[in-house]
Amino acid sequence: MEPLELVIVLLCVLLGLGRGADLAFATDVATGLCTTGAVWWRYLALGAVVLTAVLVGRSRPLPEEPLRSRRPAAGVLAFAGAVCMLAAGAAQFVFAAGTVSTFVRILLEVACAVWLSNLGRSWLRRDGWKTPAGGLPVAIAGSALFYWNVLMRFMENSSSWHRVQPTAAVWQEMAALLLLAALARTLYLPQPENGRTLHAAALAAFCLCLCWELPRVLLLLAAGLGSGAAAVLPELLSGLALCCIGGMGLACIGQGKTGND
Repeated sequence: MEPLELVIVLLCVLLGLGRGADLAFATDVATGLCTTGAVWWRYLALGAVVLTAVLVGRSRPLPEEPLRSRRPAAGVLAFAGAVCMLAAGAAQFVFAAGTVSTFVRILLEVACAVWLSNLGRSWLRRDGWKTPAGGLPVAIAGSALFYWNVLMRFMENSSSWHRVQPTAAVWQEMAALLLLAALARTLYLPQPENGRTLHAAALAAFCLCLCWELPRVLLLLAAGLGSGAAAVLPELLSGLALCCIGGMGLACIGQGKTGND
């Protein structure tokens, strides 16, 4: 890992710690509104770290060869994400089914679980790399969940800029979508320019999907252990799946020699 990448990882971890403190001490749990400090400072911190991560990612293309080899960390995270995504779909079906949009989301979560499990299987193979099964159609179907979630966030959430979580959730879904789309392009449609896009998407996903999301997942876990586990279970499992995808972003950063973009 390059020095600039280590700096980005450190900034993302610090951002996550700050987000955890903000949720614990400066955010109203019931409404999601900030109780201390201006909301714009939250957006400034998040935007600055994400922008820095994207710029660092665009500065160096990731080589494709390491992604076409055995990568245990990425494979385990992909499988964990698939399990969480499948469990989230099951929880949605049991506890929250009833609308067309919910059923569409369940189907897309299953498709995403298939795509992630195919990725995990390819990265964990001991008998040599093989392109993930299903081809580009499965990759597109598996990534479509996050496009759908972005649309649903805009249509269903009556949020304002003063509620940080719903707004940041749109950025998180877009980061996951861009990472999975970049992986699909790299694995199925190799082009020289894919390396920079994948690097930027991987760092942004690590920041938004893991470091920013993990404190909220821990808060949901604490709430579920306290009471009303069924109410938070679908959201908790979806958050865990998002964290796994963010971890995949970091695990996908190769250490091989870079080529020309």
